[in-house]
Amino acid sequence: MLQNTLASVFSAGLLVAAAASPLAGRASSATPPLPVSTPLLEEIQALQQALLLAPSQADRQAILLPNPPDASNYTFTFVNNTVLPPTGGTIALATVDNFPALIGTKVASAVGWVNPCGLNTPHLHPRANELLTVVQGELIGGLILEANPGGAGNLNGMNPTGPIPQVNATLSNFRSFLFPQGEVHFQFNPTCEPASFTAAFDNSDPGRTQIARNFFSAFPDDVIIAAAGGDLELLDATRIDQLRDKIPAAFAELIDSCAKKCGLPTGS
Repeated sequence: MLQNTLASVFSAGLLVAAAASPLAGRASSATPPLPVSTPLLEEIQALQQALLLAPSQADRQAILLPNPPDASNYTFTFVNNTVLPPTGGTIALATVDNFPALIGTKVASAVGWVNPCGLNTPHLHPRANELLTVVQGELIGGLILEANPGGAGNLNGMNPTGPIPQVNATLSNFRSFLFPQGEVHFQFNPTCEPASFTAAFDNSDPGRTQIARNFFSAFPDDVIIAAAGGDLELLDATRIDQLRDKIPAAFAELIDSCAKKCGLPTGS
């Protein structure tokens, strides 16, 4: 009975996906495919639900490619949504959230546009390694190394202080930088010209954790103060509140000293 129920659910999923797909009802193999518009949220959700039930690649193809030779559900368009200073830049992502064909593939991708003096703020990807390649302009890629191998601070009788080592490289002309899963990294455009990059991930849901925003937003004040060294003359509840109001949620911000050099508005 369970098998029959699952089969019925899966068959229904196929029908829903085919009906909801932006390809449904379009030209057959005898005629050229029509231009495909961006799928609606309901269409994406229908495809996602059906693909999660698909037991085989043949079933996946039946859902995603109902009208050969039209391969629209296997394609994705990165919209160039470039913004101008004082915004530092923007990014377009292809993940399981907006590209259902990636479900089960363990891959995702991104295209980023970084304005002059723009900083892709320090962050990490909790579920994926990233290989970033600069395709226009120049970026400095920075990576904070892992600290305390085999232990953590005074848990094993030690209490190390000071900065953690960082490595960096200047990227241009299709040079790439590997950012390992879970490690903090950033990119900065030190020039007065725009830059752009592509990034590949080995997880279809890579995630992104903003370091400053998460640290100062999520924890009680006492936790933040203690983690920052406990010196109330340097950091107290009032300063934390001020920081919470100013830490950007955006993908990228301008670095003021560079913006002044390039004659750009800073928004401050």
